[in-house]
Amino acid sequence: MKQRLIWILWPSFIVGGVAEAVFFTLFDPSELAIFGESLELSRLAVYSLGFFLFWLFAAASSAFTCFLQRGSDEVNRR
Repeated sequence: MKQRLIWILWPSFIVGGVAEAVFFTLFDPSELAIFGESLELSRLAVYSLGFFLFWLFAAASSAFTCFLQRGSDEVNRR
């Protein structure tokens, strides 16, 4: 279980960092808007939230991959 958690969180951490770097290279945090309303957060807060959101999406993708890799013996074990 611990090894699978590392398989999920470590690669997703790297992908989250890369995705944040690419996204915020293209978009300025002070110009972002949600539903037409500008964000009233500091740049650091937007960078932090962006990183954690990218990390969450990447972790969900990695977790789904681990879920699909289970063999029939793991699925049928009770």
